[in-house]
Amino acid sequence: MRKCQVEARQLAPAQLRILLTLARELLQTDETQGSLTLIGSALAELVRLESALLLLRSDRVEVFEFDRHGVARSAGTGHPLYHAAVHLIGEAAFAADEQSKGEQHLEYGEPRTLVLAVPAQAAVAVLAVNWNRDLDATTQEAYKRTVLFILELAAAALGRIEAHRILKCLLHEQSLKIANTSVTHAEELKQRDEAVSEMRMLSLTDVLTGLYNRRGFFLQAEQIHKLAQRKRTKSAVIFADIDGLKSVNDALGHDVGDAMIRDAALVFRQSFRHADVVARLGGDEFVAYTLDDEQPEVILARIQANLHALNLMQERPYSVSISTGVVLVDSSADQTLSHYVLQADEQMYAQKHSRSH
Repeated sequence: MRKCQVEARQLAPAQLRILLTLARELLQTDETQGSLTLIGSALAELVRLESALLLLRSDRVEVFEFDRHGVARSAGTGHPLYHAAVHLIGEAAFAADEQSKGEQHLEYGEPRTLVLAVPAQAAVAVLAVNWNRDLDATTQEAYKRTVLFILELAAAALGRIEAHRILKCLLHEQSLKIANTSVTHAEELKQRDEAVSEMRMLSLTDVLTGLYNRRGFFLQAEQIHKLAQRKRTKSAVIFADIDGLKSVNDALGHDVGDAMIRDAALVFRQSFRHADVVARLGGDEFVAYTLDDEQPEVILARIQANLHALNLMQERPYSVSISTGVVLVDSSADQTLSHYVLQADEQMYAQKHSRSH
């Protein structure tokens, strides 16, 4: 996430507004054609393309093309960009052995063409864009950042819609089986409910650490925050960031970096009560929302004590350190939870900056 934020700072404000609007509108769109229209409009506005081709892989490969105005429609294998795009999506499954583990996308390009795929392992989406003019290196690099943002948003949004479609088909098939097999009716219903519940929990959980993910955090914490506002209950937001994760990734590899993230998550979770909402926002960032804490420094001291115990427990090729930021929530103020998370993030980076000087 930190890498994305650094790249985002290199974009112009107008570009950022377009991308943020695209992200918001994609979250509110539940149909493929509507999402493609939004994606095409962003491409046409931001990179002034001649044409583009989007490949999506789930249980099949879907192909969509965009004209210079961003108008989207289904495409076939005869599109001029198809060979480069399908070649890249075909190589993505084994390309990780040839790349630095830090890469999150594959790319192929020439002065008039740019082809990007995400993620690096078993790519699920490829976006190929071409222009009717040669691009200099600076323009191509700027376009690459912009196109990659659009591709990541497209892959997430269209992947969500495809997963929902598959789930609906599965549920429909289950319903037919239930209707035709009365003996197993009750058991089938139970399995369906368990599957839906498990999928919902997975959608709210960070796979690497088992903590809530960003969506899970705001879904759970928003409810508690509203209750705290009504009852004028004291609460706090604590934001945390792992120190030196990039150095560990660069020196020891991402498998060791993932172990460091899991260790930090364990410390962060153990430092809060079960009633508190604790999440990994992504990358090296964590956040927690806690009620009835007039002295959040007690939690910070607990975090440091747990870190010290963890670092003494067994030999590791790294030492886990966490920078934190704390913001007390004013229950009488009409502020969103996102506002306090952003403030805590800023406090954390101010502390990290002061420690490095």
